[in-house]
Amino acid sequence: MSVRTFAVVVGLAFLLGGGAILGVMLAIESPSGSLIPCGNSLGLGFDETGVSAIGPAYVDVCADLKQRRLLWGLPVFGVGVLLLIGSLVGSRGATRR
Repeated sequence: MSVRTFAVVVGLAFLLGGGAILGVMLAIESPSGSLIPCGNSLGLGFDETGVSAIGPAYVDVCADLKQRRLLWGLPVFGVGVLLLIGSLVGSRGATRR
């Protein structure tokens, strides 16, 4: 396997992994044991009025969860993008022997 092929495979793995990290739905558990949906890291699926009706503090907790997920999900996604761009833009002659 060439270095270029390896970089593409690893880049795709990072890209898909980062996309999965960002797309997974978040939820917090209330003291009563019910799950409160917080949407995903990108803000999709979050009903702020519904969550604030349950408890205003849960909106801040959901925002903190989203921020933490973005802080480690975006770099994983970015590494995948950089590896793919680097492997596709790199010189084809440099990897041949």
